[in-house]
Amino acid sequence: MTAKPHVVAFTSLKGGVGKSTLAVNIAGALSLKGKTALIDADAAIQTSSGWATRGKLPITVLKEGEAIPTGIRYLVVDTEGRPALEDIAALTHSADVVLIPTAPNSVEVEATARLLQQLPATNANLDRVYIVITKAQPVGTIGQSARDELRSVGLQVCETVIRRYTAHERAHEQGVLVKDAADPRSENAWADVLGLTLEVC
Repeated sequence: MTAKPHVVAFTSLKGGVGKSTLAVNIAGALSLKGKTALIDADAAIQTSSGWATRGKLPITVLKEGEAIPTGIRYLVVDTEGRPALEDIAALTHSADVVLIPTAPNSVEVEATARLLQQLPATNANLDRVYIVITKAQPVGTIGQSARDELRSVGLQVCETVIRRYTAHERAHEQGVLVKDAADPRSENAWADVLGLTLEVC
């Protein structure tokens, strides 16, 4: 009997938080451990699938609803932008881990906290939901402070903070994983990706 893949899903009610960037790079990191597939459910924009296909990354790109090939060990799902609460709730029952990227500013931190407060009414499995702080300044503690603030109200937040480096934008432009981007901070950015990967798998 073939083992089911470990499913890591990324979702957010806010654009511009690095959801697709994380999905591609986490999929790339997981591909170093085993065969990995990526589903880009944002049919209108297709940022992650376009990136992975254009760059010929070592990831199997699937369309939503397409059968998962035999031998896939990890499956990364990049949801559509601003999904309905019911769709997020359903995701918490089909994925092993649901990650909600959030930038470390008061507007987004408060919005994410409100989202997590609304999910219990939808019968979501909150044990599988984690917030990940993204786009934090590389210098200073603003990312860690946002992480600790969310934890103080009882929410699950990943330890790893994804720092904001131009290497992420360069990687998208060049069609590569951030570790391979022509940027002096690519190693720093990749270290964050690997840290998060270890937490969720």
